Amino acid sequence: MSTFETLFGDNFVKLCEFSYQWTRSDELSKDVVQDAFLILIEKPDILQKPLPVIKSFLYSTVKNKSIDAYRYSKVREINTAHHLTDDIDDNNYLEALIRAEVVGELHKELGKLPSACKNICELIYIQEKKYEEVAKELNISINTVKTQRQRAIKALRDKFLSIIFFVFM
Repeated sequence: MSTFETLFGDNFVKLCEFSYQWTRSDELSKDVVQDAFLILIEKPDILQKPLPVIKSFLYSTVKNKSIDAYRYSKVREINTAHHLTDDIDDNNYLEALIRAEVVGELHKELGKLPSACKNICELIYIQEKKYEEVAKELNISINTVKTQRQRAIKALRDKFLSIIFFVFM
């Protein structure tokens, strides 16, 4: 896998989450992020820089493209777009950046869970199904659903506590 493919794979979900803060559309966010990577491809000098510089370029590009996409979206009123972009300050930018990174890491860590834990978490937290519905769908007991969910939460909690500890030290 090339360096660019790795960069894309590691950051696509994070950047989509970041873009969503402005676009409020999953599809539009994906388009914006793909456009940002296309712009990056056209700038080989930036691709030679260290990873933090590349990520900074991508986040800045995604932010600007997201605001532009939001402004020109036909489903939004012009006044709403103007009001939204005026309200986005440095604190909101930082919060959106942190949220995007956390959601990206969570997505990556969910992919590393054992398949039973992952499936149960997706059904409970993403599809918002009740324990009974998950048990019936997977043809397992409710206690198994609860146990697998608990294992997933423990694994994710351990991973994210170490990240939070590292960030605030």
